Amino acid sequence: MRQWRGITIKLKKHILNPAAAFYILAAVVIIVMLSMVSITITRSMFGSLSQQPLTKFFFNHLADAILLLAPCWVIKRRRTYTFIILWLVAVWSFAQLLYYPTYRDVMPFSSFLLFKNVSGTLIKSTLGAVTKKSLMVLLMPVLLHAYHWWLKRRKTTSDKTATRHWWMFAASIGVFVVLRLLITTSIYLTNRQNYKDLQDAFTSRYTKFGGRHLNYIMHNGVMSYAIFSLINSIDTGVSDADKQLAETFIKKNCPAYTDNNYKTAIERPNLIFIMVESLNAWAVNLDIDGKPVTPTLNALAADTANIVCLNVISQAKNGRSSDGKFMYQTGLLPLLDRSVAMEYSNRTFPSLVKALKKRGYKAVEICGDEASLWNVENMSVAYGFDTLYHQPELKAQLETSDFVIDKVVMEFAAKYLPNIRGNFMAQLFTGVMHSPYDYDFEYPTWISASKQYTPAVRNYLEKTHYFDQQLGIFLENLKKSGLYGNSVIIIASDHSEPVDDDSNGRPALSKNGNECVFIVINGADGKLIDGPVGQIDIYPTILDVMGLNDYSWKGLGHSLLRHTVTSAAESTDDTFGTSPLLKQQQEAWTISNILIRGELIKTLFNL
Repeated sequence: MRQWRGITIKLKKHILNPAAAFYILAAVVIIVMLSMVSITITRSMFGSLSQQPLTKFFFNHLADAILLLAPCWVIKRRRTYTFIILWLVAVWSFAQLLYYPTYRDVMPFSSFLLFKNVSGTLIKSTLGAVTKKSLMVLLMPVLLHAYHWWLKRRKTTSDKTATRHWWMFAASIGVFVVLRLLITTSIYLTNRQNYKDLQDAFTSRYTKFGGRHLNYIMHNGVMSYAIFSLINSIDTGVSDADKQLAETFIKKNCPAYTDNNYKTAIERPNLIFIMVESLNAWAVNLDIDGKPVTPTLNALAADTANIVCLNVISQAKNGRSSDGKFMYQTGLLPLLDRSVAMEYSNRTFPSLVKALKKRGYKAVEICGDEASLWNVENMSVAYGFDTLYHQPELKAQLETSDFVIDKVVMEFAAKYLPNIRGNFMAQLFTGVMHSPYDYDFEYPTWISASKQYTPAVRNYLEKTHYFDQQLGIFLENLKKSGLYGNSVIIIASDHSEPVDDDSNGRPALSKNGNECVFIVINGADGKLIDGPVGQIDIYPTILDVMGLNDYSWKGLGHSLLRHTVTSAAESTDDTFGTSPLLKQQQEAWTISNILIRGELIKTLFNL
């Protein structure tokens, strides 16, 4: 009895020791913050939680906390280190709660370093995404600060006199490894159908959980993901085996046709490409209280003379708008884990612009974004544009209101384009429909007064309606100037936008509402394309419409005028529809990554 009492006293002494309590509280705070992110995302995706994900989240984040706090046992200023770690976890968690509603994935570590992207647009979008829950994450470390203040008042042992316990450091790493082995083995045994073997369970991503980065974290925890990201960030170049893989794929799957059987009847047409920020296909043909939200787009989509697809699957990744531009311009898929525009703007890319410039066309890009946002200025040069008009040129008009970006861009284009001598390509980029959607639109219509859908969706539709009005005015101005009849005019979404986590609060063609719009005016023959198709299929379709098939690079997609495309790969894992092309569409992500990183297209196609 005395022996048990002595053990109990010793346990109480160690557990209630201020230093031990400080460590335990720090671990609890880390687990709670990371769990808040996991639970919030899971509820958003599935609407509820089951016991299994909760248990997995707890043990994943317990392992994360143990590894993060392991250095506390061997460094002198352990409390200073702990606070640094706590605030880093808090900032990371806060960022994920803001990032996920828009990107439907976890913000990769590389994106935290994109300082050039910090702009007025980004700041407003970020502030609009802040919620009480995200603010609560930032308050969590304050609990430990309060406890630390209490310890200092009691004058407990300071960091400088703390004893180093190397055995505890080694034990912490050991516990992390054991937990990781147990969790992943458990997942493998429960879901054997998803994996080839146990090793595959450690290296693959659990595809039921959405985006690529999110998959890895839900499966392996945050610290495993951090290690995985660090290893992947070490760019060792492209191996000879990768080059051979890419060359074999291109030789087998990439077309070499040179005919222009699908080109427009217009001789040497101008190309006016209107890339629309966050245009969801479900907004087209939508009525609010009996009135159409997008009458201009409705009419264009119903015109049998136009090429129309309202089922283009968004394939933009971490580069968002820049990825949309990249796919449409180059026929390449974006990187799965990084932004091409931010990291590879010095590469040589094929492009629609360069294909047209070989025929003597001039090229101009007009957008309301800052030149630094997604590296707009450098990528404009990489694509081959002669001129870029952005915020410095449009500043006076844009300063009046953020809501007039589309009006300013299209009015500027309507005045500028008729003065270009010779044939041209003009790429217009809109911005009004950018998130957030939690504030009232400056020019409200009957949409804001309606009771249909959620407030966020109504605000989004107000912006969509405004864009549609400006589009209608712009097209009329093109007719007045004589450009409409001798130009191919393309309207395409840069990517889709979730708008609202409540899928019941918005109309959608699919559960995620991730379909984009693609409309071609003045193509050779009208065609209604059911899809699903990928954004990557737009580039070869435009080559066909413009009669540019003497350009050797046809892209990794399939022309919608030559092929019946009924599938799309959102990543190497996530697919839509079924067709014999699906396996090739999935492989194209790996091949595109090799081509971008190895800059192989220039060599393979003499560009």
